[in-house]
Amino acid sequence: MATSPPPPPPPIMKIRQLEAFRAVILRQTVTRAAQMLHVSQPAVTRLLNDLEADVGFALFDRSNGRLQPTPEALVLFDEVERSFAGMERIAQTAEQIKSLRRGSLHIAGAPAIALDFLPITLTHFLRDHPGINTTLLVHASNIVVDMVLGRRCDVGFVAHPLTRPGLQVQPLLRVPMRCVLPKGHPLAAHDVITPEDLRGEAFVSYPTESDARLDIDRVFAEHGVDRVMNAESQLSAAICTLVEHGAGVSIIDGITASFATQRVEVRPFAPQVLSTVSAVTSLQHPPSQLAQAFVQQVRAALEARSLSTDFVHKPVDNPTQSDGKSLI
Repeated sequence: MATSPPPPPPPIMKIRQLEAFRAVILRQTVTRAAQMLHVSQPAVTRLLNDLEADVGFALFDRSNGRLQPTPEALVLFDEVERSFAGMERIAQTAEQIKSLRRGSLHIAGAPAIALDFLPITLTHFLRDHPGINTTLLVHASNIVVDMVLGRRCDVGFVAHPLTRPGLQVQPLLRVPMRCVLPKGHPLAAHDVITPEDLRGEAFVSYPTESDARLDIDRVFAEHGVDRVMNAESQLSAAICTLVEHGAGVSIIDGITASFATQRVEVRPFAPQVLSTVSAVTSLQHPPSQLAQAFVQQVRAALEARSLSTDFVHKPVDNPTQSDGKSLI
């Protein structure tokens, strides 16, 4: 039994031909169609002739000096309109992406910056860029880096310097750590807290494996000051709660401390122990314009908060500075 030949391939129509065809249907004359497309009348006529040759049937009745669409042309026009509506949606989507009003943003941050500061900053960002979808996850800094390198988030924010192959680290602000005290504590009368002030005080600390713990312990060791290590927690927010309820005093990151002033007494600590807030992205997969815009908003918000809360790094009298690299 003989097989029937395959059907001929569909005609190949150029987008410019369809634009001319659509313009003539909408404007009803070649002259007005040419004005709509900003081309000459002969150019429109040529495009229509080429389209008719490609589709294999007449699109217009040219009697009496006027172009009247054929029934076949009207059927084709319905499909062309649906296609152009889709193209307009694509163009609209492209414009929304360009203006940062369309897209998704996956963010991961260390607790010191992601429990209070990032949610507030992200809320303002969403108001300025309606239409985007966001996710904010909170993890330790090393996990944030793993997520960035594994493409499980677009941008990460860490509270201490980290270097990994393929990682782009962008320091945003160096923040001095602060001393936090229970409300009404006698040391709250001091403008600046020193290691000697905390001699014999019950102390709430970061865990021994934390880089911040090492830096803080080193400062107290250099000054020959012993503390009563009363409790530990890896989260600055949890340390604030322990301090608030009388478990002791502590030294924590400045960002968390700036959000805890209603719960605990917050005072500068000298010599300064600094932590660096950084944005991290992947070198292999550069961040989107949306992610870059959010990093810039975080930087601006950090600088603004540093001016309003005075947690930014400033020299103190005879300080011995130590760069904090905390797990927070």
